[in-house]
Amino acid sequence: MSLQARIVKAIARKTIKKSGLEGDDLVRHLRKSFNNPPNITLMPRGTRRREVRTEGFNGDHVYTANPKVTVLYFHGGAYIAGVTRTYHNLAARMAKGLDGEVYLPRYPLAPEHPFPAGIEACAAAYRFLLDQGKDPKRIVIAGDSAGGGLTLGTLLKLRDEGLPMPACAVTLSPGANCHPDPEELALRDPTDAMLSGDIIRKVVDIYVPDPEDRKNPYASPVDGDYSGLPPIMITVSNEEILYTDALKVRSAAEKAGVPVEWLERKGVYHVWPVMVPFVPEARKDLKRILAFIRKHL
Repeated sequence: MSLQARIVKAIARKTIKKSGLEGDDLVRHLRKSFNNPPNITLMPRGTRRREVRTEGFNGDHVYTANPKVTVLYFHGGAYIAGVTRTYHNLAARMAKGLDGEVYLPRYPLAPEHPFPAGIEACAAAYRFLLDQGKDPKRIVIAGDSAGGGLTLGTLLKLRDEGLPMPACAVTLSPGANCHPDPEELALRDPTDAMLSGDIIRKVVDIYVPDPEDRKNPYASPVDGDYSGLPPIMITVSNEEILYTDALKVRSAAEKAGVPVEWLERKGVYHVWPVMVPFVPEARKDLKRILAFIRKHL
């Protein structure tokens, strides 16, 4: 594990990982933690960024001069927080590496907008791309943490609506289970540097307040039937509390015959690839992510 990864883990454990916060206090904490990224934006030469505000899409567009690939990327933040500017470094390097473009939607967040508002907005963003004339065979859906769960839920929703599937999908440490097993949460709580079992339980209450909705596959993609979905790449640290979610997603996909590329690391933290270009493990594994995408275009 690199020195940079060790530093990120130490900072996350001190500033983000909490237990005992309730309701509005948890919302304020997560928004303070995730909406004020400490990293600076260092977009590579040849990439640009603009805001897009239309009826079907509200967010950022990071692009190269003549993009040939489109990535629709859903940010993380526990379904409660998160901002697109955190992802400009990652999006720009994806765009540069693929000679493409990345759309980063600002989807509605709980508690103001609980499930299914976020998933509806993510599906609308994909329909927006289709309306723009984007070829689904050249579209990739990706996301991290909550955005990874939204990636999977959106795929299931698009499939159910009969829309053409994208070429492939990438999920970084997906948060994909809104009825987690307490024993599973307790197992990796001590080793996760960023998230606690207490945060996960309370986020579920805020994001999906109606217990009847918590096994809906759009909210809990671990319960989905993945038949007809495109190839999926999953990255996860074996020390993080969402490791079991990733395993269950892998099992569900493989059960349906969906090709899965699995990238597991020891010692790193939740959604480490987001920290490009600052963390060596992120730089290395972004190359694997881009290779997976190219393989399926």
